[in-house]
Amino acid sequence: MSAPPGTREIRLWIPKPPNGASQSVQLISVESPLPYEIASEPEFGNETVFLRAHPPVREGLEVLLRYRITRRPQGDSFDGRRPSDIDLKARGLLAVNDEIQQIAKDKTQGISDSLEKGRSLYKYVLSRMAYDKSGEGWGRGDSIYACRIGKGNCTDFHSLFMALAMASGIPARFHMGFSLPEESQGAIGGYHCWAEFYTEKTGWVPVDISEAWKNPKRAEYYFGHLDTRRVLVSTGRDIRLSPPQKGPLLNFLSRPYAEADGKPLYDIEFTRNFKEMQRSS
Repeated sequence: MSAPPGTREIRLWIPKPPNGASQSVQLISVESPLPYEIASEPEFGNETVFLRAHPPVREGLEVLLRYRITRRPQGDSFDGRRPSDIDLKARGLLAVNDEIQQIAKDKTQGISDSLEKGRSLYKYVLSRMAYDKSGEGWGRGDSIYACRIGKGNCTDFHSLFMALAMASGIPARFHMGFSLPEESQGAIGGYHCWAEFYTEKTGWVPVDISEAWKNPKRAEYYFGHLDTRRVLVSTGRDIRLSPPQKGPLLNFLSRPYAEADGKPLYDIEFTRNFKEMQRSS
């Protein structure tokens, strides 16, 4: 990472994968020329490895984090953590307009059970959307764009689903992470996201509609289940970090974010690599 000449302060937030029911995370080491702290923002509970550089700011700053992460299949156990008000609130590009409200009403009409409402909305998004990253506007998780255009990537699929759920009075939350390749080691490209919705009967129900679109034979599985070839990095949209960034709220948190003298710094070279560890018998 490099900063403009004359920069007096750099602040860097590196998202730290959370511990939870579906994954165990151990931060093994942090190699950095600067001291660091683990910071947790209060709204979604996302943790980051936070570093601050004061004058003289180095020409380049390199940080290496090593984790040991164990993933477990998600969906076979009850996750009954109660939703909060934020799980019913549209925010930022995750928005609800009249068209989304009407679709939600039409697709859940005559259905009283929240789980079945969620299933109906899942099927609607699966049939309405196409995984297509051509053109402009995709990849921002813009629910109104997704509703109008009917294509995009995982952020667009799940933003539309969440907007429909919220319009139906069903709590929903956004999860950002990355998928693991089928190989046992190597580089990890890009990000992957999914969603959950809540019912009193089932607790939080995971859905991965973009993966279901790519693999129709597993469409039933991805309603209520997630495989282990993924890692959760953060939760939520329009995120205010801790300590708070001076720039705008983050649409989602998938990669490191930095500021130079309070202005977003986009010149960050960032890579992820993994290696599967053989389990002992």
